[in-house]
Amino acid sequence: MATAITLARLHRGYGSGRGRVDVLQDFRMSIEEGTIYGLLGPSGCGKTTLLNVVLGRLVPESGEIDVLGTRPGGAGSPVPGSAVGYSPQEIALYEDLSIAETFLFHGRLHGMGRDRIAERQAWLIGFLDLPGGDRQVGKLSGGQKRRISLAVALLHEPQLLLLDEPTVGVDPELRARIWGHLRKIADSGTTVILTTHYIDEAGQADRVGLMRGGKLLAEDAPKALMEPHGHTSLEQTFLMLCRRSGGGAST
Repeated sequence: MATAITLARLHRGYGSGRGRVDVLQDFRMSIEEGTIYGLLGPSGCGKTTLLNVVLGRLVPESGEIDVLGTRPGGAGSPVPGSAVGYSPQEIALYEDLSIAETFLFHGRLHGMGRDRIAERQAWLIGFLDLPGGDRQVGKLSGGQKRRISLAVALLHEPQLLLLDEPTVGVDPELRARIWGHLRKIADSGTTVILTTHYIDEAGQADRVGLMRGGKLLAEDAPKALMEPHGHTSLEQTFLMLCRRSGGGAST
């Protein structure tokens, strides 16, 4: 299986002098095409920074990065661009637009025709339990806006999907549907990276990275991470690795 993303000796921080914060330190990761990679870790461990580096919104200070065969932001790179769908933690929508106008705006940015946009809009509204297309985004609840953000990432059926806490505040039934869809598109070749605080749902990923303090404590298939320690949950394994790394047990 081909590799979609490779990171080696990656370093990224913010600020300088006494205000310097090192977020990603000698970070290494490899993700195969057509797989779901779950990135698990506490707030502030560097998950969002990592996604922004992969997306090309942040430039690494040192190290190597290859995403879909090129360095993000480099000449001829499809990243950032329509090869990627991104749903951030923060709400990043035009609140004066309607839901339909939001889909049309983003769809046209990705070169989609109006008929295809309308077809995808109808499916996404039903799939994600969204209101009708004429509803103004600014008048939606916070949870509905987050689902619109996810819908925008899925709209153009990208080659690479980056999802930052996509199931926060989502009810269990819809969460299961989302994971079922991610499984389906990954099996069709889409590479999915998602961050989550929900340790139990990370166990549905093909591969899990347990992250703390800007570094990966371990990464492997969920079962392969748990079995050597006789664990029955990823939470047990994560807490054990945190203690071994000297970081305590807090998550």
